[in-house]
Formats: sequence, C-alpha cells, structure tokens
Amino acid sequence: MTRVLGVVMAGVGVLLSGAKDERPAPVAAPPVAQIEDVTLRDVAVAVYDPEHSVIYYNPVLLRRLGPDLTQFFMAHERAHIALRHTRSGALGTGVDQRNRALQQKELAADCLATRTLGVAHRGAAEAAVRFFARIGTRQFDREHPTGAARAANILSCLPSATE
Repeated sequence: MTRVLGVVMAGVGVLLSGAKDERPAPVAAPPVAQIEDVTLRDVAVAVYDPEHSVIYYNPVLLRRLGPDLTQFFMAHERAHIALRHTRSGALGTGVDQRNRALQQKELAADCLATRTLGVAHRGAAEAAVRFFARIGTRQFDREHPTGAARAANILSCLPSATE
C-alpha cells in the first residue's frame, strides 16, 4: 500500500509541477487461465506466473455458494495474481512467521477484490462479509485468517457509494 501511495503521490507531483510524465504506459496483464478441478478442497486457488497465471476452481463448491460469493472468490483469486502473490516469500521462515505472511496476503487479496468489485458489485463483497462473519473465530487452515478478521477487513475496504 505504501508503494502504491508513493506512486500516486509521485504522479500528483508530476501533474502539479507541469513536468511531462516519462513513465511507460501500463501494459495489459496476460490473460489468466481458469481450470475446473472438482478434487480441489478449496473453492479456488491462484497460481501466479508472470506469463501463465492460472486459477484452479472447484465448480461444485462454487455452485453451493451461489453467484455473489462465486463472484467474490474469483475476484479474490484474480487479486492474488494482480498482487503477484506467491508462497516463495514465506519459505525459509518459521512456521508461525510463514503463516502470518500468508494470512496478510489473504487479507490483501480480499481488500483488492472488494475494491475491484466496487459499488457496482457491492453485493458480492457484502455476501463475503456475511459468509466470513458466520465462520467467526474459526479458520480454514493456519494460512488463512479467521472468518471474523476477514469480514472486518472486507468491511474496511468497501468503497463508499460515491467512489
């Protein structure tokens, strides 16, 4: 977030100074393959690769969750890819430190998914808040935050009606 804020502030400085922005235009991200896997224990998993990212998803589990949660979880997996999340950054550390790092990545992906869904698809994020609130203090596994932590995080990331 700090890096993004720094980039935004640098852009504002360029605009205010009247200097020409010499940065290259953003390049469109390569498409992300989506592959069904009914053996997947989770609803979906993202695998980031600079050229060939993939989202594996369990269509049976997603159907059970309904269209709003499906939309949120797929946005969450796309957020992992947009944020270039890998597990490699957590390797070589202790188990507790690794789990905390992975939990932070989950929260970041939840927040970006919520912001990306925006006002137009706010219902998907609100469905995720209800889903995670029902889970409460339980966790899917040690690498994921509690449901309560995820619900609170998503609520804090919801855009206002004017954004």
